[in-house]
Amino acid sequence: MERTEKIEILRQLVKIQSVNGNELPVAKYLKQLFDQAGISCQILPAGNNRANLVAEIGTGKPVLAISGHMDTVAVTTADWDQDPFTLTTKGDQLIGRGACDMKGGLAALVIAMIELKANKVPLVGTIRLLATYGEEFAEQGAADLTTAGYMKDVTALMIAEPSAYHVCYAQAGSVDITLTSKGKTAHSSMPQMGSNAVAHLVNALYQIQTNVTKLTAGIKNDTLNTETLFNIDVFHGGNQVNTIPNLAKAQISMRTIPEISNDALINTFKTTLAQYNAENDSDIRLHVEMSVQPVVGDPEGRMLHLIQKMGQPYLAATKFTPAEEKINQMALATVGLPANSQTIPALGAAGGTDARQFLVDQPLGADYTVFGPGNFTSHQANESLSAKMYLDFIKLYEALFPAYLNGEG
Repeated sequence: MERTEKIEILRQLVKIQSVNGNELPVAKYLKQLFDQAGISCQILPAGNNRANLVAEIGTGKPVLAISGHMDTVAVTTADWDQDPFTLTTKGDQLIGRGACDMKGGLAALVIAMIELKANKVPLVGTIRLLATYGEEFAEQGAADLTTAGYMKDVTALMIAEPSAYHVCYAQAGSVDITLTSKGKTAHSSMPQMGSNAVAHLVNALYQIQTNVTKLTAGIKNDTLNTETLFNIDVFHGGNQVNTIPNLAKAQISMRTIPEISNDALINTFKTTLAQYNAENDSDIRLHVEMSVQPVVGDPEGRMLHLIQKMGQPYLAATKFTPAEEKINQMALATVGLPANSQTIPALGAAGGTDARQFLVDQPLGADYTVFGPGNFTSHQANESLSAKMYLDFIKLYEALFPAYLNGEG
């Protein structure tokens, strides 16, 4: 496959507007590519124009699962210098929504499979692509595939989220909670006639955050290099300045670590709210939108070591921008490597991936890695991906996947 065709595949993926949904057209486009290549592939519809896709080359065991998601985050078009759904080239950069997170990584996986098939590369086992819907919210596509049994015989899992020349083997968990406070309207000159939903919610949130802080203070996971993170990300309440509000809502996101369970955090919310409601005659209710456990893979996993070995020449040949180099140095410092090291660092991250659903039955010790083309522009306006890195990762995958299946490393 020529360079222009590889970039055109990414261009077509970016063109499909799969913002928090609409993944079925992406799956149909990928199936068209696989059908043309003679690769076994199936679309698994999930309703509402959503779908997963599974494709395989090779046969038997071991089974290497490779994965990427088909959805992207939302776009504020006014913040972009060009149409976000038209892949634009500026120098070495390919710019467009999803170019980095993560249609670039997904395209690289697909092209690598097509070229391995076309070149009749011997595979001692199976490469299974799991392309998912809904990763950006709740990772439901990965949960569906896991429930359907697509992970049961998997030996190793690699997700092509943007990592550049770092390899990640651990992700924090997530808990997303919505709180709804119901009160009673009244004129603001007579607040005693009403019940202020906003005030109750603010006060309850303060108590919740205080209690979560007490539970989590000083407890850190060294692999993930983080403590439990607590963020109040959304707050809505009231509609007129001279009226006591009767409704308020807040959404809280927490990033979690193995040392403090999601259930313990959720229970802190519940007990704090129960006490607050009882003492203040308030009506604040809780709904858990998502709870996924942290995943910590094997730092001595064979795929991880293969990535470090086979990726090192590509790292050595890559020129980074000053901003990218700063990120690289921070990563090296995190894992205790010298600033001039040419070793691909292995580390954990506070962000999440579909692995938290794929590895729900094996949250600790799996042969699991995140390794894909990209940078730090995920979710940003003018999101971009180095064309050289994108093309290099395709070549690297074409060497890496057979090496793993054939027992190297």
